[in-house]
Amino acid sequence: MSVKKKGKWSGIKKFGYAFRGIYTSLKEEASLVIHFIVAILVLIVAAILTSKAITPKPINLTDWVIVIFVIGIIIGMELLNTAIENLVDMIAFEYNMNAKKIKDVSAGATLILSLTAIAVGLIIFIPPVIAIFTGK
Repeated sequence: MSVKKKGKWSGIKKFGYAFRGIYTSLKEEASLVIHFIVAILVLIVAAILTSKAITPKPINLTDWVIVIFVIGIIIGMELLNTAIENLVDMIAFEYNMNAKKIKDVSAGATLILSLTAIAVGLIIFIPPVIAIFTGK
């Protein structure tokens, strides 16, 4: 049994593979593109709501960490969902009820996390927005 030598560039190559996977998914999955667009918009809103000049109750560092973490979870789950769907399509050449269940459950997990992200976003963003209009 031969041992594969790992060169100093093998770790960098793995990053390349990962970025290629993200790029491929963005080209093929409209829902992932939507998640990225929403993530960018959320980050813009968060940046605006960080300013004390705009709202008397700006979002803080903890809020930022939560927002970034939730965005990472959503995009990561969407990538996992894409991988699961592609794997199922590769294995199940014909319509298969179990394949459908697997894909539906994976999509359901993504939906639950997306709804949770919306709830977290509302909890973080509503108070500063209300403060803009009430001044409190």
